[in-house]
Amino acid sequence: MANRPDHIELFDRQYGYLDEKHPIECDSPSCPDAGVPHEFYKARYPCSGCSRAKYCSPQCRDIAWATHAAACTASSSVATAGIDVVLKKKGPRDDSPEQEDTESAAPIVHILEIEIEYTHPGTPEPTKIGHAKLRLIDIWKAQEDGFFDCLDESSAELGKLALQFDDNGLLKTNGGCWHPDDFENEKYLVYLQELVVEPSWRGKGVGRSIFPLLFKLSQLNGAGFIFTFPSVLIELEPPRVNGDFGELTPEEEAAWSAKRERIIKFYRQASSGFRRIANSDFFCLAEDPNHASHSIPIDEDAVFEELPAPTTREEVKRRYMAYH
Repeated sequence: MANRPDHIELFDRQYGYLDEKHPIECDSPSCPDAGVPHEFYKARYPCSGCSRAKYCSPQCRDIAWATHAAACTASSSVATAGIDVVLKKKGPRDDSPEQEDTESAAPIVHILEIEIEYTHPGTPEPTKIGHAKLRLIDIWKAQEDGFFDCLDESSAELGKLALQFDDNGLLKTNGGCWHPDDFENEKYLVYLQELVVEPSWRGKGVGRSIFPLLFKLSQLNGAGFIFTFPSVLIELEPPRVNGDFGELTPEEEAAWSAKRERIIKFYRQASSGFRRIANSDFFCLAEDPNHASHSIPIDEDAVFEELPAPTTREEVKRRYMAYH
């Protein structure tokens, strides 16, 4: 029998797929075990878009997307008019649960938990088809308390994003298609921390309908921009072979990279419209369709580059704090 990827055997053992031998059916051209009988194999992982292609693991499914994408026949028949976003929870930042969300407290960072719903024609009850989490940073209050410190204390990702801004909460001048005066009149810096569409609803046009709806949330106070860091949500991934903090196996590394590229592609596609902030890992979406970012083709967007070496002691300090 061919060498079996450890992540598949670990997943099957953990979730109890113990049965007589079954042939491993996998449409990934790079799967080393396609067709090999194995006593622990029973699970099937279909393409979340068309459900026709089948894979033996989430990793094989993600790796195969590069070749499967062109042939994917995902339905686009979902009526986007039936999609809506509903605020389920608003509160202060995660690390200050004791702080009341009142006018007197006026926390600097709000957490908005959003449910994505779809109402079928003729069916009054909506179906939950995904969720999102937003962080709203009050720029004016953050200026008073130290813009970088406020973002860095809120989350590791926001600390890295803050490196792209000055002490007044304005984007630095090397922002690519983004300029400091874009954000001069913004009340909130809106950060999309998490966006998840249920697997059976992916590939049906749900994602591209979400962003205009988010801008309409009254809690955003008319914000014209949404920032994000497109990445893989570890908590939704299958258990790692070497544990949560262990080194990734080559298969896991390849699957993570493939999924990350798919996520970035989703955010950059014309129907989404996110473009990179300078040469960083962060992307931004402008609500205004006439903003310069919407005229930049995907293949002409900025590419990722490492930050240049810091030139002042303050830059050294902030760089260290953001990455540790």
